[in-house]
Amino acid sequence: MIKRLALLCLICTAASAQHIPIILDTDIGDAIDDALALALALNSPELDVRAVTTVIDDVDSKTRLAWKMLGIYNRRDIPLATGASEPLGGPASVTHSKEFDVLTSDDTIPDSARRRAADLIIETVMKSPSKITVVAIGPLTNIALALKSEPKIKNNIERIVVMGGAYLTTEEEYNFKRDPVAQKIVFDSGLPITAVGLDVTRPCKLRENDLDRLRVAESPEGRFLLRLVDLAAQESGDRYPTLYDPLAIAVVFRPNLIETQAHERATTQVGIRVDAPAFLDLFIRRVSSAGLNDLPR
Repeated sequence: MIKRLALLCLICTAASAQHIPIILDTDIGDAIDDALALALALNSPELDVRAVTTVIDDVDSKTRLAWKMLGIYNRRDIPLATGASEPLGGPASVTHSKEFDVLTSDDTIPDSARRRAADLIIETVMKSPSKITVVAIGPLTNIALALKSEPKIKNNIERIVVMGGAYLTTEEEYNFKRDPVAQKIVFDSGLPITAVGLDVTRPCKLRENDLDRLRVAESPEGRFLLRLVDLAAQESGDRYPTLYDPLAIAVVFRPNLIETQAHERATTQVGIRVDAPAFLDLFIRRVSSAGLNDLPR
């Protein structure tokens, strides 16, 4: 009996070791890839999503949308917080996203979700028994504010995975352009950073057969994502989203999806190549709920 209990403990320990604790910081609603990234994170058993925070501009609607998604995925146990509406280097921008059309009067957030995102980031990192991976798929405002407010969090952050920048071209990327002051603070922090930029994410564009696989699943989650995709297409004119942000999520637990090289900052690695077919297949299997048990063996 004792041997069986010991074996069970070993199995449980090994299983828990596969769960990577993350904080997801997102500007959900600005583009469809943020919602798709949240869906991938919630549907990936390798990840333990400890907190979700929203950032920049209409953060009230963004937090409501994130809260709605957490409800659809039955994950309202995950703490949620509302981030900074203004970048450190400038004012907020007043825009309306078509994705917010899914919100109704019933989509009200609890008082706990109105707390400052930087405070939730600090609390989550400081209380974690193991180091946290921070995944930032929007402007880096909240992360910079957390680092400035409590520099000690650096001691319990494993790394920061960022969707931002362009490293093989001279293009400007939205997340870094939106708050260059925050981007500098984060990249100068000395923390290990994996940067998933425009260069490596651009080939990761959904195809019609990918959307067909999502339609066939006929799950409430899949139907909701398809509705968001349709609303985003009405706004952008593009029926097939590019999965910029979801790739950053996938890289946390499948780092071999991209090839990286050292950046001019010693602690930063930037993506230079991606196995787009493998990533797209992984993404669709996960968000269609067909791949929830495909942990690597």
